Amino acid sequence: MSKPVDFCRKRYGHLRKLMQEQELDLVYLLGGGQRLKRIADTTSGAALIVPLDSEPRLFCYSVDINSTREESWVPVEEIKTRVEANKQITDHCNAHLREGSRVGVQSEGFSHTTYGFMKENLRGELVDVAETLVPEVFYGLYPEEARLQRKVSGLADLACTAAREAMKPGATEYEIAAEAEYAMRREGAELTSFATIVSTGPRSAYSHGWPTSRRLSDGEFMLVDLGPMIDGYAADETRTYILGKDPGKQRMLEAVDRAVAAVTEAVRPGARCSDLDAISRRVLADHGFPDYPHSLGHPLSGFAVPNLSKTSDHVLREGMLFTVEPGIYAPGYGGVRLEENVVVTGDGCEQLTLGPRLP
Repeated sequence: MSKPVDFCRKRYGHLRKLMQEQELDLVYLLGGGQRLKRIADTTSGAALIVPLDSEPRLFCYSVDINSTREESWVPVEEIKTRVEANKQITDHCNAHLREGSRVGVQSEGFSHTTYGFMKENLRGELVDVAETLVPEVFYGLYPEEARLQRKVSGLADLACTAAREAMKPGATEYEIAAEAEYAMRREGAELTSFATIVSTGPRSAYSHGWPTSRRLSDGEFMLVDLGPMIDGYAADETRTYILGKDPGKQRMLEAVDRAVAAVTEAVRPGARCSDLDAISRRVLADHGFPDYPHSLGHPLSGFAVPNLSKTSDHVLREGMLFTVEPGIYAPGYGGVRLEENVVVTGDGCEQLTLGPRLP
């Protein structure tokens, strides 16, 4: 059975092939986060340098050097001081460059200082690969990689169930969040990709309502949004529950459920992301509810695409992994968001989060 590192090496091979096609002599990828995990099998590095004429090198600060060397298959070089980091990395790059070389960078990720230092001191020409190479390398899951995403999605289902079971009159948002996090940690979640959201009553109308000491009352909404992570693969699931019964709130919940179902039914290779976003908003409008203030969805687990928004021109392809999360938000009353994680298949999609959306 393939391990995460096997997919990293495969992605690295694809990166080198694209470098040749795009006539890039070196690629400089910023470290930190899940995207680095997808190619170097660690999240600790500060920068990954990939020269076309040599092996890759991962630069890492001293505080993380031992864990990074243990985790990553890429040779690691220690950065001793932050002051010298730019010079150290640039000197390494220049050893593989000549006048006229092309250096691929994702320009918006760099600080103004770092980008300016590179522009002044690198021998080569800086080429922004944010819309060319990066989306091709980090576009989605390999077919055999999907099992790892299924595993972490199962933890998200488990945690949402734990939150629902902790719903009792008088329970605080803190307490409910703790039960959800304990459930996913107990079953193997290494960390969470973002702070767990539990918002109740009128606070459920906040797009991101972090837990407070507020106590839950009968007839109120409880919105839970959480993201367990294993080996750099992260789920992101949202469920909204009602404590007791309330016909008006149930109507809101059912409208969002239908919007999710309409979108997932339309997901397939070749579908345009802006069209999917429009489907969700049309369903909610048909049920008499207003537009929501965020995009329909986003990529997961460090992948670069797709973004599902009103203006997105991304077209789906097999393997793309993303969320579908429409919502209804009524300030002072409450809100509903339901979020599924899906991966595009050859003729549709596989829904990875499987917890019930309706009572």
